[in-house]
Amino acid sequence: MSSRSVADGAAGSSEVIDYYANKLPDVMRKYGPGPRVHFHLGLFPPGERPNTSVPRETLRKRLIEAQENMLDFAAETWGVSANPPQRILDVGCGFGGGAIYWAQRCGAAVTAVTNVPGHVPVVRELATAANVSHLVSPVVMDANELAVPVRHDAAVAFESVCHLDRRRAFAAVAAALRPGGWFALEDHFLLRDEWAGMINGYYRTNLGTVREYRESAEACGFTLERDTDITDRVLEFWVQSMAWTASELDHAYASKEWPLPEKRLIDSLIAHGRFFRAWRDRAAETRMLLFRLPG
Repeated sequence: MSSRSVADGAAGSSEVIDYYANKLPDVMRKYGPGPRVHFHLGLFPPGERPNTSVPRETLRKRLIEAQENMLDFAAETWGVSANPPQRILDVGCGFGGGAIYWAQRCGAAVTAVTNVPGHVPVVRELATAANVSHLVSPVVMDANELAVPVRHDAAVAFESVCHLDRRRAFAAVAAALRPGGWFALEDHFLLRDEWAGMINGYYRTNLGTVREYRESAEACGFTLERDTDITDRVLEFWVQSMAWTASELDHAYASKEWPLPEKRLIDSLIAHGRFFRAWRDRAAETRMLLFRLPG
């Protein structure tokens, strides 16, 4: 599994909060301006390898489109179109891109949970720009200890459960759902222990295994209903992301202007190259899991 105990994962930890609190300028430059701003991997069609010798803005638009493809694929895979939930809990909402997506696509009332107080006004501003401020309610809360006043039909999480104590998180989500409700997530899973330190250290995560997620969920009454492997479809996202970062560096060296710090860009370029190798070699994988409560 990972280099630290699953119990160490804590959404409210200062390390995780500080990491995401400082990410806003980087994320907005790369994936903004919104109003749907995502901070997760994206999907490319199987076998598609777009040319990376293109303008930086073309690369950026590809990354955003791939992130939107992730949401579209999730909606299709989880049966959202056939039976749209009326109330959704977004666990670890980031900058609100997913919450706004579900509000616009389903007309759902979305409770958007974040552990960063400074992100609440950002989510509100973006939801207002998307004309769904009446549907998206951002709240500051530890996802390991959810306390929502009403039961939700569904819960979603995109690359956030990897930060959490799985046993506590699944129990908290189960308590927030109505009978028969479902919890669907997209996340990364560790297959080779030697990669744990590098991946967890860079993203402040605590990667686990599919088996560990399933056992934690089943202990809280969930049944695993769907398990979709999307590893091969996210591989190209690392490549396009590396190309964008390299282009940012080239532009900064040529113009002598540094919107993002040089070290941060270089660290990102090196790390994403390693991640590409890890995902290509199946040291780690990305999957979509759908769990459902009885009733």
